[in-house]
Amino acid sequence: MQTENNLLLDIKHYADSDYSAESNFRYKYFLVIAPQQMISVVADEQINRIVSLKTYTNKSASFLDMDYNDLKLYTEITNDFLPVYKSKTVIIADDSSIMVPDALNNVSELETYYKINRKPFNNAQFLYHRLDFQHMVNVFNIRNEILKFVRFNMPTADIMHHSLLFIKACHYLNSTHADENLYLNINADSIDLLQFKDGQVNFFNSFKFDNHTDIVYYILAVAEQLGITNNLQLTIYGNVESHDSLFALLGKYCKNMHLGKRNTRFTYPIALENVPEHFYFTALNVLLCE
Repeated sequence: MQTENNLLLDIKHYADSDYSAESNFRYKYFLVIAPQQMISVVADEQINRIVSLKTYTNKSASFLDMDYNDLKLYTEITNDFLPVYKSKTVIIADDSSIMVPDALNNVSELETYYKINRKPFNNAQFLYHRLDFQHMVNVFNIRNEILKFVRFNMPTADIMHHSLLFIKACHYLNSTHADENLYLNINADSIDLLQFKDGQVNFFNSFKFDNHTDIVYYILAVAEQLGITNNLQLTIYGNVESHDSLFALLGKYCKNMHLGKRNTRFTYPIALENVPEHFYFTALNVLLCE
């Protein structure tokens, strides 16, 4: 659709029929910022329910690469988080994060740790969050223009990275974690790969991809590194249709793969019943941010 500022956005909204903006003070608000999509989520923690999920998709440019002056033109998005909510959280969804063992955590060395693994953005800051139950620290890099956009519109909002939420959701959603189970999260231009061993994160990394062949290559390389190639079990999340050519390609190399299920700990709007359960995985687990 054409926005009031003549900017192209594809907007989809899934909400409870009785959801009312007048009751926002009792809800928690979450904004996921990905390269070509922002996702607005409103949740009621008292009843563990997602009451509203709205997606804003821009296929012509990356939100995460935009300047503040460009971002503020998307008033359809900014108007969405103007009301007074119980709390507000922003989740950055890209490949700009690393995991550091808690034992090695030193706030003054976070930038050094990051630079060993990732190339930092220009004019950016480093943020971090502890994943206490896994004894790890998530370190991520965020451009100042994005930070300005967040702080101007939501001054008190907490900011975290989606990789931390992905790990939490996979851990809580599966009671047992076989060493051969590899969790795949497919983003717009990157994938996240996760493996647990003895209930603890044994491997996590994000990889940029240009095509489906890249995705298969990274999965097979990680499986070989972990020694699970022969018995690989792949659980797939992300906004990719089951009839996509990627699944046919993956099927040639992985005989035991399936699409992830929605978290039954939470309930969702009826409007989401026709949306595949592996879609919007991290966005629908935002109540695990706590």
